[in-house]
Amino acid sequence: MKYQNYRQWLGFLVAVAILFTFTISFAFAQESATFSGRIIDERGNPVDGISVGIRPYMIKGGGAHEEQFLPPLVTQTGLQGSFSITDIPPISVKLVVGDDETKMLSIEIGDLILYPNNRPPFEEMRFSLAPGSETQNVVIKVKTEIKPQIRARVVSADGTPITKAPIRIRVLRRDIDESGGGHSSMFRHTDAEGYFVEDLRVDGEPQYYRLGVEYQGYLAKAVSFILHEGQPEVHLLLRLNENPIPEDEWARERLFNALDEFLNPPSVWVVNPTNGHAYKEIYCHSIEDAIAKAIAENAYLVSINDKAENEWIKKVFEGRSIWIGLSDAAEEGKWVWHSGEPVTYTNWINIERSTGNTDMKDYVIIEKFTGKWEAVIPGNEQARYTQKAILERADIPAETSSKSE
Repeated sequence: MKYQNYRQWLGFLVAVAILFTFTISFAFAQESATFSGRIIDERGNPVDGISVGIRPYMIKGGGAHEEQFLPPLVTQTGLQGSFSITDIPPISVKLVVGDDETKMLSIEIGDLILYPNNRPPFEEMRFSLAPGSETQNVVIKVKTEIKPQIRARVVSADGTPITKAPIRIRVLRRDIDESGGGHSSMFRHTDAEGYFVEDLRVDGEPQYYRLGVEYQGYLAKAVSFILHEGQPEVHLLLRLNENPIPEDEWARERLFNALDEFLNPPSVWVVNPTNGHAYKEIYCHSIEDAIAKAIAENAYLVSINDKAENEWIKKVFEGRSIWIGLSDAAEEGKWVWHSGEPVTYTNWINIERSTGNTDMKDYVIIEKFTGKWEAVIPGNEQARYTQKAILERADIPAETSSKSE
């Protein structure tokens, strides 16, 4: 009996839904509106082949939500940028033009010009059309943000294409005036001819780019180039070197670190005018590697003897966590400098204690955001991501640079 009642209720609800849909469809057919016009770019040129959509929505729960029972009405512009959308229901709708790379600048309807607000999403505008109305000769101005794209071919040292292979990509970018920049990393696959294609991020102004790839420990870098928004495709050839990184050093951090070092110009010694010592930033994949490179350059990991020296180092070598020469590896709790100088100044982060620790945190980094010192365990995640160290020499090498406070 209960099952029969359930079937009756279900049938009743289905009938109501069908009746509702029929009623709405009939009403829309009688009162639907038309919206037509053309789309132009910033220079007034027609934009053909761009999508134009009308999506019904309703206000509920304090926000706007797309109406699930009514499909969007979508068309594409013709050769003169023209479009026409019919059968628009007499409810609230939103106009959507293009994709995520399209920004709507204005909508001109007769003598009325509407401007979308400057908050995302830029590409849509909400409005309502009067039942049965025909809104014609609408002019929609858009800006299509074409991202610069590189098409690069990866080849071995002898010119053989690296085909259908996984590669690591590292991109370093800087503003032309050196005021800012950034970096990005990604994994891609080459195609059957050794090519890969990648969109590159750009800001409002042209930027200076360095791009490198890694494949099975081999590295390659492109000739540095400048990109700006709207620039066409850039073609590059990336020829791998002949001396791969040993396979036992293929950890992810090590390979990206090696790419950074490969892409950046060689570091130079910088003289601190206060004490006359020379300092140099190096890449390293471990604290042991940093110590070995210091010894090879007749230097030591930096000793920081006062607040002024700490601030100078933070200012000159900003941007990343860096290894310094403080350690209690020889005797737990007894901190000493790699140079052998006495410890006369410390700048510990709050969680540290200058009297030592019991967690095998034997070496020290300067934390990049705070400039404070933090003891770390060699080999743990934080240590692996610390890929630079500062060397110091009391004498001045032949090639130096000077930076004042």
